[in-house]
Amino acid sequence: MSYWTKLKEGVGLGQPEPAECLPSSLLHQFDEATTMSRTNRVYGFAICLGVGLFFGFLSSMFFLMPTKFAVLYTFSNVFYIASTMFLMGPCKQLSKMFDQGRIFATAIYLVAMALTLWAAIKLHSLILTLVFVIIQFLALTWYCLSYIPFAREVAWKMIRSCVGE
Repeated sequence: MSYWTKLKEGVGLGQPEPAECLPSSLLHQFDEATTMSRTNRVYGFAICLGVGLFFGFLSSMFFLMPTKFAVLYTFSNVFYIASTMFLMGPCKQLSKMFDQGRIFATAIYLVAMALTLWAAIKLHSLILTLVFVIIQFLALTWYCLSYIPFAREVAWKMIRSCVGE
């Protein structure tokens, strides 16, 4: 297998795989309804990533305004997730997000996103909003480390050495 074939498969552009969802599930139907060509998937990925980066940049401009900051920051994260769904497909992306090794980080990440919006929109609390944004960031980082072999183990060793264990 060539380097380019491995790279394409690694980002979800390899040969189409059978959906990992139940055939009668709503998610499987959505996955089939959103089937796109590889070129369109790359365009969708690039557009969503660009919009996510744009919202992330805008959020930094409103750092001291909790409502605007939280909404823009959370939208940027939603677009990041959508961008990877274009590469892999929604069914495969969701099944990877809820794999046994990632479900804890995914759950914390999604709950932190909701709590970030709640703290900003309902409570107008800068401190709580920032706490939930930090939790959201750490959960996303932990989730991303799950894709790099041995990255979580290295991160644990670094954390332990910082706290003196």
